[in-house]
Amino acid sequence: MICLKATRVGTRGIVFSFDDPYLVNIYVIDGDEHIFICDTGLGSDFINQILAYLEDQKIDSKPIVVFNSHTDYDHIWGNHMFKDSMILAQELSLSILEKEAKEALEKYSAHKRGEVILTFPNRLFKDKFFFDHEDIEFYHTPGHTLESSSCYDSRDKVLFVADNIESPYPYVNFLNLEDYIATLSEYLTRDVEIVVSGHDEVMFNTELIESNLEYLHQLIDGIVDRSQFSKKQRGIHFLNITRIGEMMKNEGKTKESEKFFVEALEILQEVEQTEEIKAKIKEIKQIIKGLN
Repeated sequence: MICLKATRVGTRGIVFSFDDPYLVNIYVIDGDEHIFICDTGLGSDFINQILAYLEDQKIDSKPIVVFNSHTDYDHIWGNHMFKDSMILAQELSLSILEKEAKEALEKYSAHKRGEVILTFPNRLFKDKFFFDHEDIEFYHTPGHTLESSSCYDSRDKVLFVADNIESPYPYVNFLNLEDYIATLSEYLTRDVEIVVSGHDEVMFNTELIESNLEYLHQLIDGIVDRSQFSKKQRGIHFLNITRIGEMMKNEGKTKESEKFFVEALEILQEVEQTEEIKAKIKEIKQIIKGLN
């Protein structure tokens, strides 16, 4: 059974939170002329519950604009429920979806909730897309992915950042740390009272943006303090540095790559030495050897 929690934010926003198979937020703005739906979750079951809620609240008489914050499957699988509406996304999204969406549908099919018919954005923007009379701005904010974008409601001072911030640390998927840092730094220049992310509780401050930004600065400088890491922090950081190391290795940046794999090895040597960990240590040592 899918659990739904509807949290009112500002004067006209609602965050719909689903916790099956994991926490997923869909942010809806009841605008003056449109209903804006930011991301569409894991399928028709999510969207049907949202539409029923909006109908019950009599928030169903205006055209719907759908915004895809990025192309990850858990943010676009309900798009087909709005095939006759504007589905807005950053311009890189279409080529990424054409290349990767079918594979993701097969790989993560167990996560489908209801019907999923792959439906791609039909309105693209490069840098920004404004609804001036609504005080709503959609804009490109590369970070979690290259096409990641955000929504800012300047009237209610609500910033929807999708997966660009996460607790405790963001996931780094590309060699775009400078752009990622620039995105989070830009967030902090805005007048923001409420932050909505893709997979965390609604936030009424910018503390997670600030701590994620600090982590990215430490990551790029190679000075992440692991002394107080929780198991989850260690796991995310290990995943990030091995991804970065692999991407750098693939680009021929062997010296830069090596320092990330060396730290990954240190992390593995700090934890309980299970057979799985021992095998991973052997694998990382082989990678480091191959870089020299």
